[in-house]
Amino acid sequence: MIKKILHIDLTLAHKILAIQRPSYQIEADLIGFQGIPALSETAEDIVNSKETFIGYFEDDQLLGVLSYEENEDFVDICRLVVAPASFRKGIGRQLVSYIMEEIRGSREVVVSTGLKNIPAVTLYEKLGFQQERTVEIAPGVQIVKMRYCR
Repeated sequence: MIKKILHIDLTLAHKILAIQRPSYQIEADLIGFQGIPALSETAEDIVNSKETFIGYFEDDQLLGVLSYEENEDFVDICRLVVAPASFRKGIGRQLVSYIMEEIRGSREVVVSTGLKNIPAVTLYEKLGFQQERTVEIAPGVQIVKMRYCR
């Protein structure tokens, strides 16, 4: 079940971090860059975030989180994390699909991820996102900016 997370609750913020850190550590290893800002976020950073958070729950256990920011023109997916023990179970796909079906409306959706994070890039492409451009954020480390415009 997917539902909104009240990330301003410190207990929930800690649950988000418990998924976020190991998930982003895997991405950091894939792309060869340990400087992903989400790796150093604290529960207080989550509580104070202006992003909207949704979570994928199974038997009241949080297994995946997606956060986004929105305005009248687009929805920006800020983070998509899944508990590593639940990788390859369609949780990330369901969270992104929820944004596409329930939140997007007629707006475009944008996301950025590590170019070498092949699982994430592949997921977004399968869902209809197109690569727009790459940006080097550190020597030899690129992120790809993707957009869904259907």
